[in-house]
Amino acid sequence: MTDITGFKQDIVSSYIPKDPDSKLTYTIDWTDWMPTGSTLSAVAVAISTISGDTDPLTNVVSGIVTSTQKGYVTLNGGTAGNIYTIKVTITTDNGDIDVRRFRVKVEERFI
Repeated sequence: MTDITGFKQDIVSSYIPKDPDSKLTYTIDWTDWMPTGSTLSAVAVAISTISGDTDPLTNVVSGIVTSTQKGYVTLNGGTAGNIYTIKVTITTDNGDIDVRRFRVKVEERFI
């Protein structure tokens, strides 16, 4: 099952809040979905684009934590007030493909 630690809820669905100046890594656990004995072989990330966005959210790096079979994506930037949809596609060693999406709401965060 997807680990939803750190998510908040709005009228649409769950989202992760992120400050525009932060660079953070998000991890998705695929082990409950994958057939026994399968391993992740690839992770691809696509980020929604917003017209006129002067500082879009970017994918710094993505990959696989081999020891845990979790996919990860490190995101940077983003314009305060924008909500981005992150599409994560994984491929297993036996050719299975699956997709998960999550939202990132960029907002200046204060203590």
